[in-house]
Amino acid sequence: MLKKTSVYLIGLLPLALVAGPFVAELFLFLNFIIFLYLAHKEKKLQLFNNILLKVFLIFWIYIVILSFFATDSLISFKSSFFYFRFGIYSLAIIYILTIYENSLNLIYYLLKFTISFVIIDSIFQAFFGFDIFGLKTNNHDLMRISGPFGDKFILGSFLQKILPIFIYLILKDFKKNKKIKITDIFILIFSFVIIYRSGDRAAFGLIILFSFIFFMINRPLRNKMLIIALFSIIISGLFTLQNPKIYQRYFVDTIGQFKGKYFEDFLKDDVNETNFNFMVFSFEHQTHFSTAFRMFLNKPFFGYGVKMFRFNCKQFEYKPSREILTSFGKYKETYGCSTHPHNTYFQLLSETGIIGFLSIFVLFLYLFYKILIYIRLKEQKIYPESALLVGIFINLWPLIPTGNFFNNWISIIYYLPVAYYIYEVNSNSNLKIVKNIK
Repeated sequence: MLKKTSVYLIGLLPLALVAGPFVAELFLFLNFIIFLYLAHKEKKLQLFNNILLKVFLIFWIYIVILSFFATDSLISFKSSFFYFRFGIYSLAIIYILTIYENSLNLIYYLLKFTISFVIIDSIFQAFFGFDIFGLKTNNHDLMRISGPFGDKFILGSFLQKILPIFIYLILKDFKKNKKIKITDIFILIFSFVIIYRSGDRAAFGLIILFSFIFFMINRPLRNKMLIIALFSIIISGLFTLQNPKIYQRYFVDTIGQFKGKYFEDFLKDDVNETNFNFMVFSFEHQTHFSTAFRMFLNKPFFGYGVKMFRFNCKQFEYKPSREILTSFGKYKETYGCSTHPHNTYFQLLSETGIIGFLSIFVLFLYLFYKILIYIRLKEQKIYPESALLVGIFINLWPLIPTGNFFNNWISIIYYLPVAYYIYEVNSNSNLKIVKNIK
C-alpha cells in the first residue's frame, strides 16, 4: 500500500507543481518519509552509497560553505543548506520506481491527465480571458496566457520541462502495446501549440531545440514527428489569426529588442556598454548579464553566495556616462539589478564563482557528449531514455534567459527528469530500446 501511495505522489508531482511549490514540496517530503521507511525495512540502505549522490553532496557542501561568507549569511544559508533535499528526493523517486513493478504505467496515466488538464484550461483562457477557475492572466491583450498558473507566466516553461518525461513514458508504453495512442499524439500537438500560445519565447525556443535533437536521434519516429510538427504549425497559425498580438511578440518585439527597442540610445558609441550594435536578448537582460559578470570578476573563484545577486548587484550595475531617456520617458542612474541575473550560468558565476559554474557546465558538456554518441549510432531504433537526456540538456542550455537556478519550483522540475533518467539507466544497464515502430 505504501509503495503504491508513493507512486501516486510521484505521478501527481507535476499537478502539484501547478498548484504551487508548497504542494509539490509536501508531496516530495511525504515520498521521502515513505522511502526512508521502506529502505530501512527492506535493508536497502546501500542505495545511499551512490556515486551521483556523492557528487551532488560535494556541490551541496560547497554552496553551504560559501553561504558563511555571503553578504546576508542567513538568507544564503537557508537556501543553500536545504538544497540537499533535491538530491535526496531524486534518490527516493529512483528507489520507488525500482521497487514498484507497474510504476511507470500508473505515472503515465497521471501525467497524461495533468497535461490534458493544463492544455484544456489554457485554451479556455486563450479564448475567454480567464481559465475554468476564473483565474485571469496578468496581460490585458492576452499576448501571453498563464492557464492555471494565475499571474505567473510559467505555463510554457512548465510544459516544455514536463514533456520530455511524458514522451519517455509514451515510448515505454509503446514497448508493451506496440503502438502510440492517438490521444498521446493529440496531447503532444496541443502541448507544442500551448507553449507557443503562452508567449514564453524561451520555452518555445527550447522545445524547438529539444525536437530537433530528438529528431536527429530517433530516426524511426521522424515521420510521426513531422506530422505532429505540421499540425502544431497549422493550429498555432489559427491561434495567431485569433490574436495577432502573438505574432507581434514572437517576431516584431523579439527582433526589436535585439535592436534595442525602447532603449536605442544605449547603442550609441559614447554609452554603449558592450560595443555591440545589438542588445543581448534585450536591454534588461543585457544589463543583468553584465552586472553578474562584473560581480564574477570581483570574486572570480567563489562568488558572493547563493541568492546574493539581489543584495550585491547595486554595486555593479551599469552606469551610463550621461543621462538618457528611454522611449518610456524614464531615466535611471543605474541599470541591471534584480533578484537574479536571468541566466543560469551568469548566476552561477556571480553567486558560486568559477568552481560552481564549472560543476554545472561540465555536466552540460557531458550531456552534449552523450547526445553526440546517440546521433552517431545511425541505427533504426528508438531510444526512450533519450527524451530525458535531451530534456536535461536543454534545461542547462546556456544561450537563453532562465529563471532563478536555486528557486524551489525550478529545482523540482529540473530534478524530475534526472531521477527518471538515472532510474532508466540503473534498471537497464544495456539501455534496452524500442524497435521497429510502425
